[in-house]
Amino acid sequence: MNNIHGKIEYSELKDGLSGLIRTRNEAPLLGPCIDSCINALDELLVVCFDCTDNTLEILEEKKRQYPDKLRVFEYNHEVLAFDLTQEEFEFAKTLPDDSPRLYGNLCNWGMSKARYKYLTKIDSDQLYFADELKKWRDVCSRDIQMKWHISFVFGWLFMMYFSLYRRMSLQVGKPCLWMIPDWFVKLLFKPYSDYSKWMLQRGKVLIALSGVNVFKDNRWYVTFDGVNIHPPYNGEGDTVIFKISNQAYWSKYYRNRIPYSVTEVFINTSCRKLMFTYPMWFHLHANRKYCCNKVKKMKDEHPECFVPIEDFPSMTYREVLNKMDKKAHTLYQMTLFALIHKIGVSRIKKHLDLLS
Repeated sequence: MNNIHGKIEYSELKDGLSGLIRTRNEAPLLGPCIDSCINALDELLVVCFDCTDNTLEILEEKKRQYPDKLRVFEYNHEVLAFDLTQEEFEFAKTLPDDSPRLYGNLCNWGMSKARYKYLTKIDSDQLYFADELKKWRDVCSRDIQMKWHISFVFGWLFMMYFSLYRRMSLQVGKPCLWMIPDWFVKLLFKPYSDYSKWMLQRGKVLIALSGVNVFKDNRWYVTFDGVNIHPPYNGEGDTVIFKISNQAYWSKYYRNRIPYSVTEVFINTSCRKLMFTYPMWFHLHANRKYCCNKVKKMKDEHPECFVPIEDFPSMTYREVLNKMDKKAHTLYQMTLFALIHKIGVSRIKKHLDLLS
C-alpha cells in the first residue's frame, strides 16, 4: 500500500466504519459537517494541515463534545496540494510517490489511524443525511448481517442492466432514459441495494456515495451553474465506502490547468466494482468564501440556473438533464445522475430541515 507513515495491522481492525476528514482552514464549515455525520459512524478521524484560522480551536471543542468518537491528528509536513504557483506545481509533479508532501500520502497517513475495517472520506463542505449513512455503518459493523437471498439475483440483473444502459448511452452520445423508466428503478432498486450490502460485507464492491449541490442566497438553491461547474449532484464515484486493505490507497493526481493543484485519486487494485446508493449529503462547496461571490454573480446574471431547493424534488430527471450545461458535465456523470435522481429525490425532500 502507498502508505509511508505507518503500517496498518489489519488483523486488529474491528467491524465498523471510520470517516476521514482532511482539512485546512475550514473553520466555517467544519463544525456543522462533524455534527451531521459523527453519530452515524463508529469513529471520525480528522487530519488537519497548514491551518492558520481557528480550525484547531473548533476541533478541540468538538473533541470535548464527542470524546469517544472524534480523533484529531495534525500532519506536520508542508503539503503541496491546492492553490499552487506554477513553480510549486511543476515541483510537486516531480515528487516521488512516497513523498510526505503529497496530498495523497496525507490521506494514506490518515487511513493508517483507522480502528475499523471500512472507511469513507468525508469533506468539510458536506452536511450528511445521518440516517442514510448509518444504514451503511450498520452493514460495515455487521449489526445487520446480510445473508444470501434469491432476490439478489434481481439485484445482480439490475446492476448488469444499468451497466448496459450506460454503455448504450455512450454509443448514442446521450443518456438513453427510456431504458430506465421510474417504475423499473422503483421495482428493482431494493434488491440491488440489498445485493450491494451483501457484496460490501464480502469486500467485493465499493459503495459510491453522492450528494446534491446547494447554494444559499436569499434562500437555498440547487445549482446548475455550468460556469463554476457545480452540477446538481456531486460524488459520482470519487467518494466511496471501502474495505481497508493493502491494495486500497490514494495516489497523486493533477491536471495541467489553472488553478494549479496536485490532489489525490483513490486506487483499489483488488476491487474496482462500484455500486451506487441514495444521495447522502448536501454539498456546500458553492458557499465557500472563494466561491460565493462568483456563484452569486452567476445567479444574478442567470437566475434560471438556480432552482429553489424545495422545488428540486418535484423535477423529473429529464427536466434536470435539460437544465444542465452539457459542456460542464461528462456523459458518465449525466447517465449516473439519472439513477441518483430517481432513487434520491424523496431522501432530499426528507432532509430539507438540515438547511433551516
